[in-house]
Amino acid sequence: MFKFSSNVRRKIFVQSSTKFITLTSFKGGVGKTTSAICLSCLFSEHGRVMLIDSDPNRSATMWASSQNLPFHVATENTATRLMAKNHFDFVVIDTPARPAEAEMQELVEGCDLLLLPTTPDSLSMKAMALTTQSLPKGTNYYVLLTMVPPPPQKDGEDAFKALHEKEYPVIKHGIKLLKVYKDAAALGLPVKSVKGGKKAWRDWIELAKLSPISELLNSVTS
Repeated sequence: MFKFSSNVRRKIFVQSSTKFITLTSFKGGVGKTTSAICLSCLFSEHGRVMLIDSDPNRSATMWASSQNLPFHVATENTATRLMAKNHFDFVVIDTPARPAEAEMQELVEGCDLLLLPTTPDSLSMKAMALTTQSLPKGTNYYVLLTMVPPPPQKDGEDAFKALHEKEYPVIKHGIKLLKVYKDAAALGLPVKSVKGGKKAWRDWIELAKLSPISELLNSVTS
């Protein structure tokens, strides 16, 4: 069972200027780890970044094994040692799928931003809704729509409409479904460094201009 150590968090949060971004979901296969990697690449253009891989699958760790990513990847056990020796402007936390409801309070404690990746299909959207119901009151969270099929399919458009109608806080730009993400993971590279990856990277550049990502970047660079 996933449990993010309170002791680890207390040590990490000593660096009060560090911004913490956590990604979680009650459902697997929604692009959570891919989003964590890409956000870490994005943040690394604005400061020093550590990604904490708390997912038992260790997908982020495997992606980073080639040592070609522009940020540190650590487990919960190694994160405190890295924090003791280095200052990080951003810490991105990739959690396991479906953390227990009782663990959500600890999951979001001290977090500057909680992101809930979801694909536009009905099962993922329902799982996202269940996730929000388990969040402590006042949690600063946003939905990140991922793996959006290209036009003429309207899955993304319909999902955005449904999210707005139900008044979920959602980042106003979705991440397109592209094969290049699998290529990047297989090669251990940032998506922008893979052949055909510039198209995919444009989505993340767009995210950097939008709330709440833009506020995080501005708080570090200002």
